[in-house]
Amino acid sequence: MAAWCHSRPRTTGSATAVGLLLFAQAVPPLAAPFAGVIADRVQPGRLLSVGWLAQAVLAGLLTLLLPPLGVLLALVFMLALVDTPLAAAVGRCIPVVVADDDLVAANALRSGVRELGTVLGPPLAGLLFAVWGARLVLGLDALTFIAVAPLALRLPALARDTSGRPRTSFARDARDGLAFIWRAPSALAVALGFWVVVLFSAPDDLALPFVATLTFRAGPVAVGVLLAAASAGLLAGLLLVHPVGRRLGITGHIVAGFAVMATGNLLTAAAPWLAAAFAAQVLRGLAIPVADSHVSTHLQRATPPHLLGRALANVYGGVGVAAAVGYLAGGPLVDATSPRTAFVIIGCGGLAGTAVTAALLRHERVSASH
Repeated sequence: MAAWCHSRPRTTGSATAVGLLLFAQAVPPLAAPFAGVIADRVQPGRLLSVGWLAQAVLAGLLTLLLPPLGVLLALVFMLALVDTPLAAAVGRCIPVVVADDDLVAANALRSGVRELGTVLGPPLAGLLFAVWGARLVLGLDALTFIAVAPLALRLPALARDTSGRPRTSFARDARDGLAFIWRAPSALAVALGFWVVVLFSAPDDLALPFVATLTFRAGPVAVGVLLAAASAGLLAGLLLVHPVGRRLGITGHIVAGFAVMATGNLLTAAAPWLAAAFAAQVLRGLAIPVADSHVSTHLQRATPPHLLGRALANVYGGVGVAAAVGYLAGGPLVDATSPRTAFVIIGCGGLAGTAVTAALLRHERVSASH
């Protein structure tokens, strides 16, 4: 869609329009507390199939109308809003369809496939856009939603809540989901640390092009190589998830993943050559599936089933908000300092988030032992 905006005349093709498009996609995570309630109240198979069909309709409208900027922003916002409860629904049903010992591997596979889509999808869409235009790309997008919708109907139904609790209001359920994160020490430890780490690490992709062009005086190819480094490391890191997890445990793996991500950014700041910066970003990428898959697994094991959709939606909705704030702050940070200084701040902030998680988890263990 960004490429389509660039190709449109005047206001639709401006940088402001592209920024508004990205902003429209970033706002829906603010509705995560309510999205989590939907994920907990509706069977995952039904929610996913209806949600994907709704996204197919919205993508189809984009295909048919190729609308002006105002309508485009509204449709993109609706696409992202519909998607908000779906991720929580997927996370909610994973513990039902795989054995507990396979949770980490299943969560890692899910995040890896998602990342593979973000790595391969944009260049493929850009190639199709350049050859056949926006309508074909958007039409294919709509067809993918239609193709996967029937698969969701094959998911097993989750057990109903038989505890005898009375059905509360939608708003009360949303408050209960937020209260669980606040009152469950391990969930709060993981959530706060994750949010801080993402807040500081989100701007690294904004700063990397300036590391290539200003720090190392390299060209566009170097920019592309540096931007691809973390994704390459992430895909390779999927192979490390299970063996490393057996050694460190779930929470140890989360803390280690956060620490390595931050260290990769600090090493980028200190890199004397472009190749060293590439290696540092690969290291950062290796840790992303390690941390992400174990955060999901920890929440799936530590959360009561009737609250799991809300827990996942709130934690990952907070991640989305933290990333949006990080993007907004990243540009001014690079402009006000330098690429190397920005990466020092990014890395130190990530280590601060790691320290928050480690300290809160240790406090929980000490409190539980007394």
